[in-house]
Amino acid sequence: MKWKITTQFLVFMILSLLLSFIAFLIINFLLFYTNFRDQDQLLPYQNPSYYTLDYEEKIQIENGEIYISDRNLKELSEGDIWIQVLDENGTEIYSRYKPEKVPIHYTAADLIHYHKFTGALADSTIFVGALERENHDLSYIMGFPGDVIGKYSVYYRPETLLRDMFSIIASVVIVITFIALLFGYFFSKKLAKPIVQIISGIQNLAKGKFQNRYKPKGIYKNVFQNLDELASTLESNERERNKLEKMREEWVTNITHDIKTPLASIRGYSEVIQEYELDDAEKARYMEIILNKADYIESLIDDLNLTYKLKSSSLPVKKIDEDVIEIVRDAVIQILNHPLYEDRTINFTTELDQFSFKCDKILIQRALMNLIYNAIVHNPPDTILNVSISGDTGEIQIIIEDDGKGIDQQELEALFNHYYRGTNTGESHKGSGLGMAIAKQVIEVHNGEIFVESTLGAGTKVTIILH
Repeated sequence: MKWKITTQFLVFMILSLLLSFIAFLIINFLLFYTNFRDQDQLLPYQNPSYYTLDYEEKIQIENGEIYISDRNLKELSEGDIWIQVLDENGTEIYSRYKPEKVPIHYTAADLIHYHKFTGALADSTIFVGALERENHDLSYIMGFPGDVIGKYSVYYRPETLLRDMFSIIASVVIVITFIALLFGYFFSKKLAKPIVQIISGIQNLAKGKFQNRYKPKGIYKNVFQNLDELASTLESNERERNKLEKMREEWVTNITHDIKTPLASIRGYSEVIQEYELDDAEKARYMEIILNKADYIESLIDDLNLTYKLKSSSLPVKKIDEDVIEIVRDAVIQILNHPLYEDRTINFTTELDQFSFKCDKILIQRALMNLIYNAIVHNPPDTILNVSISGDTGEIQIIIEDDGKGIDQQELEALFNHYYRGTNTGESHKGSGLGMAIAKQVIEVHNGEIFVESTLGAGTKVTIILH
């Protein structure tokens, strides 16, 4: 993987450099071609050779004297260019802006020397032009500043020009390729190594390996940080999933056991009624037991059905204006009227006379009764329950508080899980393990909030907020 990424990077880098070199050659050719084509419109410094040749037309002879117009001389002055006109013998007959070190007479060898080398004459680069006036073959020299215009001679053999050009281009390509490979290799190592680590990390996450951690550094610092955060999140989710799966398995085991036990009783008493002659009193007692066990199984199934409907939002919730105070009071009364709990102490207090709230009365009452039943069955018979209501016109707070055993932190964290059943539940009320989960779902369906606080040996406090 690492070498594959490195190779792709090197190929990309070499192609980029070669394309850049080709583009450079094309641009230079176009600029050269443009300069050659538009030479009449160029400034002196852009193409001094053609400027010098074209200046012949600006040199005139009037009454035997050399003459250059003021406009053309101003152009020379602005460009810091000097001019010198020579006769057939190489002697000066006219000059303008000439430096002091410039001679007034030249031999043919002098002209060739000065013309060839930049700065050989008064730190100037000179160009020579021929001038024919009044049957005289004159010449003129134009000097450009050496620090602005320079010359470089190129020598070549026409018969080997193409081969030499190809050799030069090939050499440049080889050098560029070598440099690209050298720098690209070292750079790609730093680039490819973290990419390989990132890919490896993603593959480990896909395989469920969340333990690998990376030190955030370099240009991929943020990527490594996000990768570590993702690994931590997935690891946490996996732990939670395993925890829920374990609880689900325990719950299924409990539900299976809780259904099998009443079913065994139903089957046993049914066989007794069928096979033996019983008097009416015994038969009625057995039938009552069968009905109670059937009711218990039905309640388990109803709880399971309700929690999944609430979870999937498929349960139609009929919200109409109801008085929450009456709903809570009625729930308390129903529990105290139950034969098993009629001797329990439940104190009910309210700061409000009425609180209108859009809700499904049956579901809200079901949630409240689940919470109160939970407080009863998990605590000793002498436990005191306090149900209180407070709030204002916009929000109501319902508190169910007891002074019982309390709940340890581990159980408190799992209290509202779908598959949780507390360890303190009495034999008389095993339950489905869904009561608290249903209560929480019902409150949340009504856009409410529910909180539980508990201390071992000091009791538990459940707070419901509806608004």
